[in-house]
Amino acid sequence: MRVLFWLLALAGLAVGLALFARYNSGYALLFFPPWRVELSLNAFVLLFAALVLGGYWFVRLSDWLLNMPRNVRRYHADKRRRTALRARREAILALIEGRYHKSVREGCRARDAETEADMRLIDTFIAARAAHYGRDFDTRDKLVEEAREATGGRSLALDMLEAEMLYEQYRNRESLVALQRVYSQSPKLTAALKLELKIRQQENHPARVIELTDMLERNDALDQAHATRIRNHARLAQLQLSPMDARELGKWWNGLRKEEQRLPKLAAAAARQFIRVGLGEQAEGLLVDALEANWDVAPLEVYGELSRLGVKGDAVKRLARAEDWLRHHPSDHQLLLALGRLCADAELWGKARNYLEASIAVAATPVAHAELGQLLEQLGDKKAADPHYRASLGLALDLLEKRS
Repeated sequence: MRVLFWLLALAGLAVGLALFARYNSGYALLFFPPWRVELSLNAFVLLFAALVLGGYWFVRLSDWLLNMPRNVRRYHADKRRRTALRARREAILALIEGRYHKSVREGCRARDAETEADMRLIDTFIAARAAHYGRDFDTRDKLVEEAREATGGRSLALDMLEAEMLYEQYRNRESLVALQRVYSQSPKLTAALKLELKIRQQENHPARVIELTDMLERNDALDQAHATRIRNHARLAQLQLSPMDARELGKWWNGLRKEEQRLPKLAAAAARQFIRVGLGEQAEGLLVDALEANWDVAPLEVYGELSRLGVKGDAVKRLARAEDWLRHHPSDHQLLLALGRLCADAELWGKARNYLEASIAVAATPVAHAELGQLLEQLGDKKAADPHYRASLGLALDLLEKRS
């Protein structure tokens, strides 16, 4: 519709101009002393229009000729920019697709075509990461060195990239050096803290693991459950790495959060350490607290062995407490096993046998069969003890086969 309108308008204009030229009888007089020029108005209008259009195009041509060098430079720059953009797109796609050698090639092509320094640096990073994934470490190191020269040796992106690549190459010491450069520019960078946490866990540095976990949890970079698991493993590692005396152990335990003290595996390990340094009563107390807060086999197993571990105390009271737990956990074979041990330690042979047999009836385990065999042998019934020894050995071999 719009095209039709313009066609009609142009046709009307053409008709109007034709009628004007036909019936126009005017003339124009041009006086250039000593000359006088007289011509029709139509000719004057055509001549004037030709001069205006000619002048306009002459100015445009002159401007184009004068700006030709700049336009040529701009054209080549745009061409290089388009080439770099196309190569960069191909490099990123190849990196995602896992075609690492092509990604390196296209990344280097984009870098060579690019004119902006920042984009050249980004292209170098892409090529370096692709070379790393393709295990072309010589090319990667060369690209990293080029990037370092381009940035003057100070780039958060480069240091973080280098730290990650060195970690993935199992060069933890060098990765930590790169992370120190990262921290000098961004002390609380979450990605750097997470990477160091992985390295410290691998190298078994529990104190630093706990510090990093606390920082990440405060920054909402780790959820509470995950942070608790990491801290639990780190606390266990602290107990295993450096044996502490009674004073150091008490100070360490009191420095833990209340919820940490009730973690089952940590409580069980700490109880064994308290028993080692002669603080059996404290070990028994923390086991009871842990079991009443979080029912688990780890502290229950230690609780059932308190007398055998040399912890003095009222065996009847311990037994009564365990039997009270049985009311809430009647089908727990580990609790029945612990009760059998406590009864045997209290020389309640009949009850010990009943509890051990009940434990085996709920879930037959190598330990329960061995305990019952020892009890029967102690009571002089060697013939009844032998089948339990054989059952214990058979179950233990089955477990070994499954694990292997």
